[in-house]
Parts: sequence; structure tokens; C-alpha cells
Amino acid sequence: MVADLQLSPWESSLSQAQQEILQSGLLTSGFNCILQMPTGSGKTWLAEQAIAHTLNQNRRAIYLTPLRALASELTTRWQKRFAPNQVGIFTGDYANSNYPVSYQNAQLLVMTPEKLDVCTRNWRNHWSWLPDVDLVVVDEFHLLGDSNRGARLEAALLRFMRLNPFVRVIGLSATLGNRQELADWLRGLDYCSNQRVVPLQWNVVRYKRAQDKPDLLIGELQRNLATGGKSLVFVQSRRRAEWLAQTLQEAGFHAAHHHAGLDRSSRSQIETQFRNGNLDVLIATATLEMGLNLPARQVVLYDLQGFDGTDFVPLPVNNVWQRAGRAGRPGLDPVGEVVLLAPVWDRQADHYAKGQFEPIRSGLSSAIALAEQVITEIASGLCRTHAQLEAVFSRTLAAVQNRLSSIDRVVDEMLQAGMLVQQEVSGYLQATRLGFIAVRHLISPATVQLFQRVFQEYPDLTFLDLLLIAVSSIDCQPLIPVDYEQLDELATALSTEPSVLLTLPQQELSQLLGIDGKQLLAAMNTALVARTWTRLGDAEQVAEMRGCYAFEVQCLCDSVQRLLLAMKAILQVLESEKAIAQDPERVPLIERIGALERMVSGGLDEGAATLTLIRGIGAKTAKRLKQAGIADIEDLALAELEELVAIPGISEKRATQWLEQALEVVGSHSSAFRYREEPTQNLLTRTQFPIDIDPYRLRRAMDLRIVNREGTSFRVVGGTDPHTVTVSSKKQGCDCPDSAKGHTCKHILAVLLHLGDKTIRNLVQALSNSVACGLDLLQLWVGTPLGSVRWG
Repeated sequence: MVADLQLSPWESSLSQAQQEILQSGLLTSGFNCILQMPTGSGKTWLAEQAIAHTLNQNRRAIYLTPLRALASELTTRWQKRFAPNQVGIFTGDYANSNYPVSYQNAQLLVMTPEKLDVCTRNWRNHWSWLPDVDLVVVDEFHLLGDSNRGARLEAALLRFMRLNPFVRVIGLSATLGNRQELADWLRGLDYCSNQRVVPLQWNVVRYKRAQDKPDLLIGELQRNLATGGKSLVFVQSRRRAEWLAQTLQEAGFHAAHHHAGLDRSSRSQIETQFRNGNLDVLIATATLEMGLNLPARQVVLYDLQGFDGTDFVPLPVNNVWQRAGRAGRPGLDPVGEVVLLAPVWDRQADHYAKGQFEPIRSGLSSAIALAEQVITEIASGLCRTHAQLEAVFSRTLAAVQNRLSSIDRVVDEMLQAGMLVQQEVSGYLQATRLGFIAVRHLISPATVQLFQRVFQEYPDLTFLDLLLIAVSSIDCQPLIPVDYEQLDELATALSTEPSVLLTLPQQELSQLLGIDGKQLLAAMNTALVARTWTRLGDAEQVAEMRGCYAFEVQCLCDSVQRLLLAMKAILQVLESEKAIAQDPERVPLIERIGALERMVSGGLDEGAATLTLIRGIGAKTAKRLKQAGIADIEDLALAELEELVAIPGISEKRATQWLEQALEVVGSHSSAFRYREEPTQNLLTRTQFPIDIDPYRLRRAMDLRIVNREGTSFRVVGGTDPHTVTVSSKKQGCDCPDSAKGHTCKHILAVLLHLGDKTIRNLVQALSNSVACGLDLLQLWVGTPLGSVRWG
């Protein structure tokens, strides 16, 4: 029997909100419910009470969290809290066969939304335990509105509720602008409290010039540190986090930075240091916006703008409050302080403290996201007809909000793409082999169509081409962007890479891959990062060479490997249908994909990949052989038995078999050069630019806006911070640090564009003219058609 009521060490008594919820019986009523309570007000504790009650009824419970680190933290805690019930963790950090506790044996399952999605897609394989689940707790319920993960969470919840109609859903969040609408969608109840255990005090610190921000921050931090407080500072980018942490270290603070470019071990160490009081200040990006328990007395929002994919825009109220919620340590601080750094003219910062949250909008409003769920419903056997699909998706949040795309249109597109077929007599819809591939590999139908389209048009692709296709899909993460300073190096590196796709004109390549401008440029860079990994096999070296993070390289390779496996499965279908032709003089494309998958998996070059032609030698073993001096299939064929046996883990029997196979493979004309590629002549170019005007600054100027003019003064917004520019017949000036160094900054250039300066206009036109016969990296980096630039 699990004790329902257990207080945390710092909780001497229940808050009013906790008392009200317990007394109302809301957690045990059998109804779905939404609990909206501030960060640090005890939502997780309340979830524990609901879980304890469920376990005492000999039923199962699921706790969903979007953060793997939090899943691990909670699992460790709950294994003691809920003993002898078994607590299992199900995230991407474990292989399915290596979970400490199996799905079948776990009474409490802590998992990410993606794992719940997998379980509901493959519900037959999980039917032994799915009906026993009585409770699903969804932490960070506002994730439903996330553009990437929200649609899958929404669909997974609805599938689960159809598979198990008696399950209860409890959604937890601090920031919901439409709580009652969400509760009605779940056909449940809602509760809201604005009371915090530690109340928040909001302060807006104004600056006139952006270069004043570091000194203002230091002043705020020193004031807090003088009274024993710790500070958490949120910034908008990884680079700013690193720079600001270094700046604070030089000013005498014990400071560190935290962002998604760091590996999990490094992040965990930094989090531990902050919890233990070894750090005065932690500078973080949005990675610490939700989930982890890292309270500080003071939270500073150094930036009140974020990049939405195309422009810098003001942070939503939801995000500001998620960050602000880290302020105030229960049991230590009487009040938590939130400091917002804002320009003197920006009045919007004053409204954040009101907490008027934006409504959560369904991610299934996207036709691409809807297509993925349509094929999933059909492939899983849960829907077979148009009418069933209409009925199922009429229950979605997207439908409730009148944002659902046309199901008939989505079905028609997938019928045309060969991912669905419709039976003539019954009218039943069935998933084809291509459709099942999308579901099995958790990729979007759009990705299947991308691979299908490229393979049918270009059957002879190089390793770089295959990587470029993979990273161009919407299912590849992360995409590693390119800075202006990297363009020359990127052009040089790509010019030596064998490629079919890079010989295409820019417009043709963009249409083929479905991306353009900076996204295409980032895809090229990302593909090159993955290709460099196959040559070096060392993430730190790759990161150093390509200007990214080692953890990004690791995450990228995991993502690309999964996509290559899907790519191979798709090609098998196309070949069986004789949809593509093969060049008999080249290594079959399907073999090249398989070889590349092993190269990406193990960090192998083309020579080492030939070792995997031997049965029993996979990517990891091939890497061990290479490290022992056996670099390719020919080296293996010439090796001595004693040489192989001396390698740890290789028996005499295996070594003998490998040597026999290697001699046979080499004798059949397969050599160490089987996967070597011939050079190609690509069409990469790099437009030259006048020395006196920096194209980087001009490109950024094209994204800026003039919002106010007073005589010769102009207010410029759209960048990381607003600025004031003064332009007269004699001189030009700006209050930004770049202008203070004597440069013609992007803000001045934006004003000159606004005023119609002929010289600047001609340069913009040169940047914006499309390249019809090749790939101009600078033009891709600019990525702004001339027609979108407005004058005056």
C-alpha cells in the first residue's frame, strides 16, 4: 500500500490550492481534469497523490514529460516513493530491449509523449498492459501547442482514450490561455490557481543603448548575490549564452552556460552545480524554460525577443512566465524576483506581469501533421473508411477550434502518392508498403514523398546526395545553420564533394527538395557535417572543423541513421515495383544506402565500410578493426589469423570465418575501393561583394523595420534589440555597439534602404537576383527575393 499523502521536505503544510483540490476529490473523481497552477506551486506533488491512489487500486499509471532529464529524475525519486510497485522509464535513452523495467511489469510508466505515440501506433504489441492503465498525467500540457511535438501528443492522447475509454487524463500547466476550452475538449473539469508558494516581484530595467545591457545585468546580479541569492539568466541564443557566461566570469562571478548544444552529461553536471550552490549565475536558453527543478531567487530575462524561424519577435507571455516561474526557492526565499531588460521605449514589457496567457492552438491544423496521423490511423487498423476518419478527427482539438485541414484532400493526396489504396467493392482504405514505412519509422508522409520523388528522378546518387536528401526532410533534427563568415569555407569544402544534386540549377534543386534559401544552405552544411563524421568518426573533431557542437553531431547522426533505414525500405518498394532504373556499372543504390547507414552509425569511411560486406561485421566491429590497423576488406583478406585473434572479443572461429569470406569477396572483384566516388563538377559559386559594405549587415538590414521617424531620427526594430539611427546629409550614426566601432551597421543600412538610397538599392538587387545556372551560396544565404523588399 502506497501512502497517498507525503509532503516534500520543504513543504511543512499544504497550500490553499492543494487543499482545495484534495478536498474536492478532483484527483480521484474519475473525471478528466486540467490543473493550471504557477510553477513551484505543487502540481507534481498533486500528480503524485493521483498516482498513489491509482496504484493502490492495483491499476497502472502513466506520467508524460517532454524532458528526458526530468523523466530520469522523477523515475529515481518515484522508485523509492512508490515501492514495491515497479516504476519504468521509457525514453529514447534506452533501446527497447534494455529498459530497466519492461512495459509489461511497470505499474508506473514514466515516458515522453513520443513513446506514448509509439505505443498507441503499435497498440497490438502493447495490449497486455494498455487496458490496465487508469491514469495518464500530462505534464507541461501546453506542449499541445508546440509546432513540432504538439500534433503527435494530441493524436496519441486521443488514440489512447479510444483504446482505453475508462482512462483518466490529468493535464498540468502553468500557462494556458484557454484552459476551459481544453477541459471541454477532454470532456472534463478544470481548476485554476494564481497563488504561488513564493510570490513573484516583477521589475523592468530600462536601457537606452544595447551596449548598456551587460553592465545593467551585472548590477542586478550583484544586488541579488549580496543577499545570498542565486540567479538564472535567460538569453535568446547559444552564442549569447556562452559569451555572457564568459563576460560574467571575467567580472568575478561563478557563472556557467546551459543550452542544447551541450551533451546530456555536461548539462547534468551544470544543473547539479547550480543546485548545490557552486554557481552564482546560470545563463541558459529555452532548454531550462520548463520541467527541471532549478529554482533561483532571481530570474533575469536578458532578451525579450526570440527567433521564430524568419524574424526576431517579442516573446509570448506563455514563454516569459515559464521562465519567470523558476524564481523563488520554496523554504528559502520569501519572494522571487523577475527582472526584464527592456529598451526605454518598449511598453510591452510592462504587460508581461499581468499573465494574460496566449491560447493553446492545435498542431493538427497543419496539413503535414494531419497526413501523418491519417496514415497512422489506417495503418494501425483503427480506421478503415472516410467516415471513420471524419468521426475520429472531429474529436481533435483542431476540429474544436475550427482549424482542421480537409481530411478528404489529405486522403486524396496520399492515394495519389501510393501510400494508401482504396478497395473498389468495400471502399476500405488500406496502407500500402510505403504507408507502413512512414508509420513504422515515425516519419512524415511528406518525407516518404520526398525520398520517392528524388529516387525516381535521380537513381545514381552519391553519399553526400543521400545525406542532403535526408537532412532536407522535416523529420531530421538538428539542422545546423551557416553564418556568413562560413560561406567561403563551405563553398570550398562542397566543391570537392562528389555530387549529382549540386550540379543542378538552384531553382531545380529547391523544387526537388522542397526547401530554399537559408534552409537549403543549412541542409548543405548539415549534410557536410554528417559526411565529415563518416571520415573522422570523432564528434569533437567534426564539431571543431565544422563550427558546431559535438552533441549536435551525435544527435544528427542518430536522426540521419533512422532516415537512411527508412530510405532503404522505401527504395526496396520502388525497386520491387520497377519504378526506378539502375546503372549496372555502379554499386546498386540500395547497397550504397545500406553502406552509408553503417558509415553514419559507426563513423566509418568508405574503406572501412567494405569490412561490413562480411557477415557478422557491423559498424562497431568494423571501427574496432580499423583501430587495430585493418582499414578495409583487402586488409582483412591479407591479415593473419593471429592478428585478428589478438583483438579483444574476436574468437579464433570468427576470425577464421571472416578471413575466408574476405578472400571470397575480394576474389569476386569487390575491393577496398568499392564505395569510392568519382569527382563531379558542381555549379557552386560565390558572388563577390564590395569591400566597403558588408553583405552580412546588408542582409540583416533587409529583415529590419522602421517603426517611427522624428526628423532625422529613426527607430529600427526586428533585430535582437531596437535601436535609434540618426541620418543627415553630413553623417550617419546609430546607438548600437557595431556603429560605435566605426562600422556602417545593419540599422543604418536599413534606414538607407527605407530612404531609397540608390547605392544600397543596387546592392540589394545584386543579392536578390536569382541564379539560373548554378548554386550561389551568398544568394542562398541572402534568401530574400527582390519582390519582397519594399522601398521608402
